[in-house]
Amino acid sequence: MTDTDFHSDSDADGVDIPGLHEACLELAHVVLAAGQPQVSRDILETLAAKFAREAADFAPLVAGHGRDTGLLARAVHYLNDAHALPLMGTDMDWFRQSLACLVELAVPDIALSGKGAAFLGDLALGIEQARQDHE
Repeated sequence: MTDTDFHSDSDADGVDIPGLHEACLELAHVVLAAGQPQVSRDILETLAAKFAREAADFAPLVAGHGRDTGLLARAVHYLNDAHALPLMGTDMDWFRQSLACLVELAVPDIALSGKGAAFLGDLALGIEQARQDHE
């Protein structure tokens, strides 16, 4: 399979990830093509497939905790809104690290110290503010 053949919203293990391809394609457009309509569809699809594969790596963890794997697509949409910048290019490190952080917050899988857990209150306040701003 080539990068451009990855249009499924399922990962390699067949775990369904609703909306992932669309979210990754939107992200690819922002980081590659915002303001540059000359970027080819093939290049956008290739980067979207790379993003989708990175996100799909988290699907077993998410599903294993009984959570909706669609949260991966929602996390990609969040990254698109909050962190993606035009002309970031094909660098995957920022995406991988950012998504890992979001997944850990949404699907906690490690024990936190008291000091680390204290930040969760700050997150809760920020999330509440963001929700109010969205309404």
